[in-house]
Amino acid sequence: MRVSTTPRLLIAAHGTESPVGSATTAALVDAVAAAAPDVPVELCFLDVVGPSLAEALESATPTVVVPLLLSTGYHVQSDIPAVVGHRADVRIAAHLGPDPLIISALADRLGGSTAASTVLVGVGSSRPEARPELEAAGRSLAARLGRPVTALTLFEDVRGTLLSRPQPVEVATYLLAEGEFYTRLRAAADGLAPVAPPLGAHPDLIRLVLDRYLAALDDSAPRTVR
Repeated sequence: MRVSTTPRLLIAAHGTESPVGSATTAALVDAVAAAAPDVPVELCFLDVVGPSLAEALESATPTVVVPLLLSTGYHVQSDIPAVVGHRADVRIAAHLGPDPLIISALADRLGGSTAASTVLVGVGSSRPEARPELEAAGRSLAARLGRPVTALTLFEDVRGTLLSRPQPVEVATYLLAEGEFYTRLRAAADGLAPVAPPLGAHPDLIRLVLDRYLAALDDSAPRTVR
């Protein structure tokens, strides 16, 4: 894959104190940079660790901010736009979910299992717009897998849901990297169902980050970078 445009691609990740999760995010960013060697690719964080988005935008560099976030919520709707403000040299790309490439990566992370049902678990948000996105991802994943998929957040009854679904059941992880939320998810499913790994540096996710970058540059429908 190769991109010839020159504005910086600034990946804005949530941030985690988990060394494993940080390494997963760094691997994804490295893979994006390797896939688009003509594009300056940098990483910043929206919470927990630095550099912050504000710090990354201190220079007057033409930039496309790609939120490394699966769902809409506070960071997408309020935080990122507030930091960017009215800067003409910075564009904000769409967040990642529930794009078909995310669904493809979710299915791949499940490893071709023969489970009777799947539970898709995401973090959740205080913003009501996030819930329909998670449910849409669940419907798309169900169509892809050909079996029932129940979508819920970590703040709901994960164990009760796993017990109530057709058995054997599995967990599709609607998370990008390891960290507190993934640890909580594995604990909730312990002894009941296998938990897929986070999406991480999956090739479809790398492709989607670049698609979001290009779409923000040309103000058109997302194009695939090849």
